[in-house]
Amino acid sequence: MKLSVYKYDPATDAAPYYVSGQVEYREQMTLLEALQEFHENIEPVNFDYSCGCRLCGRCAVMANGQPVLMCVTKAEDRDYKIEPLKGYPVIRDLIVEKSSFDDKLSGYFKRIRVEPFTEETIVPKNYDPSVREPLYTIEFCCRCGVCDAACPVVATKPNEYVGPAGMLAIAYRFYDPLDQGDRVMEAVSEGLYHCIMCGMCDTVCQQQDIKH
Repeated sequence: MKLSVYKYDPATDAAPYYVSGQVEYREQMTLLEALQEFHENIEPVNFDYSCGCRLCGRCAVMANGQPVLMCVTKAEDRDYKIEPLKGYPVIRDLIVEKSSFDDKLSGYFKRIRVEPFTEETIVPKNYDPSVREPLYTIEFCCRCGVCDAACPVVATKPNEYVGPAGMLAIAYRFYDPLDQGDRVMEAVSEGLYHCIMCGMCDTVCQQQDIKH
């Protein structure tokens, strides 16, 4: 299969360009594995990844115009155009600057208990089961930014709508019975009613646990 990969170093390049090459397709190959082979055998490219199992969110890119996590996206035997995640400044090639996105979410996504990462320690045992389930599942958001990259409202009204990731972060505190903030009012002030309910965030989210 053919990969066309975005290349751009703002410090040295006048404009972005693409490099292309053939990668041998294998059954069950992920896009991350395909890009690793491209990097090693065809052309070095800067990209980011860590866990390889949809937990860290660092390998988010645009693949044929669709935001994906490469580590859990099965490659098909066809051509791919790989570009940096939409909506973020490019640092180099496929690596983008996400500090502002991380800062936006960090205030909400502080774990309720700082203990080993298990179902019993993430959410206190004395919480009602109806509260424990949404809190536990939302905890699996890996803050990759794929949902925001796919959101048409974020693309057109970035200063008026916090985006699906931000709304999920607000929901995380809304479900916490110890939280005393007015999270409904906060969601409204962050642009809740700009959401057009198109479902793109659900479509592209590869953290199946948190879909509602």
